[in-house]
Amino acid sequence: MFSIIIPLYNKAPYIQRAIDSVLNQRFKEFEIIVVNDGSTDGGENLVRENYGDQVNLLNQTNQGVSSARNKGITQAKFPWIAFLDADDYWHPDYLKLVAQTIHKNPNKGIIGCHYSSGALSIEPQLAYFCLDQYFKQAIYNTRFFTSATCLKKSFFEQKDGFDSNLKLGEDIDVWFRASLFFGDGMYIKNTLVYYGQEDDFAATKKHYAIEQTPILKLLEQNYYTNSKDQSDCTLDTFQVFQSKWVYFNLLLMYYLSENKSKIQIALKNIPIKYSLIHSVYSLPFPLLGKIFRSKVLVRLFRNYMKFCFRYIYT
Repeated sequence: MFSIIIPLYNKAPYIQRAIDSVLNQRFKEFEIIVVNDGSTDGGENLVRENYGDQVNLLNQTNQGVSSARNKGITQAKFPWIAFLDADDYWHPDYLKLVAQTIHKNPNKGIIGCHYSSGALSIEPQLAYFCLDQYFKQAIYNTRFFTSATCLKKSFFEQKDGFDSNLKLGEDIDVWFRASLFFGDGMYIKNTLVYYGQEDDFAATKKHYAIEQTPILKLLEQNYYTNSKDQSDCTLDTFQVFQSKWVYFNLLLMYYLSENKSKIQIALKNIPIKYSLIHSVYSLPFPLLGKIFRSKVLVRLFRNYMKFCFRYIYT
């Protein structure tokens, strides 16, 4: 039922923990595909020596996590793709509860699950809900997390996979496009996925050029039309989502001075310009660069945007 894709790049201290959490699943209809993306720490040798034919180990030169995931997907034999990063791990009931959710909701194509960097659920009873009008929720919470998301393989057979040009948020781009393709997904409330934070070199702790994030791609005019299939989300609703989501995330791009011109392009291409927020982004780049380096001021600005969207631009 599940093809599990694990990209591996210099995660030797964690990879066995991840694989063991899959092998310990109570639901057994799965295959494990580990894609070694040119590791230099010997992690692929640990996989080969300790797991043998229990794992399909693929090797490639270092091309990035998106390329590794895409390669694994091409080798998948099951109709559902489950993703697991090498420094994360699953509760033993993760696949069982996902399978139950799929059985109860056979027309859904994307399933998310709650995750934590702390304790997982103990002997969980399945609890889930439908992400009704997902693109209204995703403005504030995109819900999906790579190691806690399963997709029907048919998405990757008909649409582009992970975008190798993106270095941050390449997974978010897939969740957005898959939600337009399949329609609103399901979300399991049980905490069944551990999110590892031990790696000091995690992508989320770096700063990126804006073109390496989904912001500019999301604002492309054909993003909606190229992705939409079964979703009930209208173009008007999606444009509201595009605008609000970009406003919420654009402030993170002010860390790098080389983003200045591309930020101006993004602001120009936002389909709905909310004046009370857009006017703040119209302030001089150096001033905003200083403001957005303050965690306190960033939090205040985010709260200001939430207030505007909930009570003024409803």
